[in-house]
Amino acid sequence: MEYLAEVYEKLTESEKRVFSYIYSHQLQAAKMNIQEVAGAAAVSKTVVINTCQKLGFEGFSDLKYHLKNRNSSGKENTDVSLNLFQNQIIDEVKRTISLTNTDTLKKAARCIAGSKTTYIVGRGSSKAVASYLEHMLLILGVKCINLQDFNLIGTVVENIDMNEVLVVVSLSGETPKALEVARIAKARNASVISITGFSTNTLSRIADIQLYCAADHVNTKYSDTNSRIGLFVVSDLLMNFVRQHKNLSIFRS
Repeated sequence: MEYLAEVYEKLTESEKRVFSYIYSHQLQAAKMNIQEVAGAAAVSKTVVINTCQKLGFEGFSDLKYHLKNRNSSGKENTDVSLNLFQNQIIDEVKRTISLTNTDTLKKAARCIAGSKTTYIVGRGSSKAVASYLEHMLLILGVKCINLQDFNLIGTVVENIDMNEVLVVVSLSGETPKALEVARIAKARNASVISITGFSTNTLSRIADIQLYCAADHVNTKYSDTNSRIGLFVVSDLLMNFVRQHKNLSIFRS
């Protein structure tokens, strides 16, 4: 199956779904019939057959035989997995961009650029996103503080005022400590900006401005290895809108 990475881009979107399902569930697919695979990939049996043929097999039965008897080398697995991961990353970035709204980004940028102080909160793997956003905003001349010590966050936020901003980064939008500080900031009339995965979540309902990224999985309660690529993309977009807003302000003055 070493040539599959090259063939993948030539498949239709429906055929890619079949390929992705079979590759991700090779042991199960080797024991399934064509109707079961079609159902799992939400396509017709004809699409499954076409996919198999484009991959170089006579049909689904031929592919199943290959799956049962293949003795792939580590390099083959790495090549195919790399191609899949690359396409997943590209898809996540594209979907995140499609979820962004120019007016919302401009509103968030104005809020941050005009704040006395911007506080940023992120927990778990989202801490890396919070640190990145802080670094980029500081370069742009925005006074901001990344609240990394959760023992101090409550104390700091309890003194936040209406001229300051709290940016909360949480893929799930359900991180208890993040919700706690967002509620405190909101009660003190500070502006709250949420950056979460695209889902119905508590944090986005609390926030004044909601920014979303695409993510296949947002539940981080039991596993915090979910991709944060979408959160980084949103942070980059926000940072560029802040830069644009500050540049326009300079020209106007």
